[in-house]
Amino acid sequence: MDNTQINIVQKGIYNFSPYIYYSNEQLMKDCCLIPYLFHKYFGYRSVIVTAKKEEYIYLDLLKGLELDILETPNDLTQWGEMCCDYISVNYESIDVMFCFGLYPSHFRMVELYKRLRPDGKVILKLDANIYWEDRMPFRDSSYEAFLSKCNVITVESKKLKKHLSRKWPYKIDYAPNASMDFTVRKRTEYSEKENIILTVGRIGTAQKANQILMEAFRLVSDELPSWKVKLIGSIEENFKPYIEQFFNTNPHLRDRIIFTGKILDKEILEKEYKKAKIFALTSTLEGGTPNVWVEAARNGCYIVSSQIDAVDEATNWGECGRSFAINNTVELSEIFLEICNDEKIFARGCYDIQEYRERFFSYEKIVHKLEHLINCQTGEQV
Repeated sequence: MDNTQINIVQKGIYNFSPYIYYSNEQLMKDCCLIPYLFHKYFGYRSVIVTAKKEEYIYLDLLKGLELDILETPNDLTQWGEMCCDYISVNYESIDVMFCFGLYPSHFRMVELYKRLRPDGKVILKLDANIYWEDRMPFRDSSYEAFLSKCNVITVESKKLKKHLSRKWPYKIDYAPNASMDFTVRKRTEYSEKENIILTVGRIGTAQKANQILMEAFRLVSDELPSWKVKLIGSIEENFKPYIEQFFNTNPHLRDRIIFTGKILDKEILEKEYKKAKIFALTSTLEGGTPNVWVEAARNGCYIVSSQIDAVDEATNWGECGRSFAINNTVELSEIFLEICNDEKIFARGCYDIQEYRERFFSYEKIVHKLEHLINCQTGEQV
């Protein structure tokens, strides 16, 4: 009998931060969660390569995910060089390279990786919208060289998949953002809800257009006396004068439009989602379905969203929410006035959107799809 022991080599999936640092919040987003779930479901060694921005307290929730923290570079050019040096040393362990976003910082890394590991697989998750991708010079030689080396290219909205499939000479797959449950979840009951309109993110960035939410609520606040707005997230410095001016002009709303600051404790943040009846997204653009949308959906929030690329996915084609034209304050205020006086919309929608999220926005299903795609795609142009 042959007693020779066969050593099974663990596959590795690596993700290199395209912009030097990953933050705590990003550990819980698709850029880091997808590599982690390759570990959870398929046993891959999952490694995130980043410089250190802060203490990574969320790492405790991602058992088995490794952070390889490199020295802080002087700039992005030096960071790219450091990552290439890392690949030169570790390429034999990198079976899959997961690229988050179409960033030029990935180009040299992937070129080197594919030269050293021609059998290696590259997944590119575009994390993009039509506006961004239409500005990309995809026929430029450096972009062509990079894109042609990607075995799988995914987008987060069906609208963008259709658009790029017509425009780009590459196969485009659909893989939306999703959510992950770290503990057994109980269904959010409508009885837990309060008259709260919630938004979560970096408050005050031009992209998030939070002033649209504030102004829309101001227009109808007298007709919705029991309702409040909560904005959760760090506040951009250049947005603070606007907030102060807004409250100086509308002092009666200081107790009804509430800024909580950033909430890092996941349990506390989940409770805020559970309490809210409406999740409002006023962005001018987003890279697919935002992660905050998925968190809101799994907690039974009715979605009111600007017409970003993935607005149909976000509202389940109008079954679980409403949409309004980007930057249209009046239209948003009219939606608030209509739906906030119709309790049946929220009572039904609370359960409908939870079921919708569970069926179509599960990371378990998405990473199984990605694992299947890297084993059946050729990466050639079509």
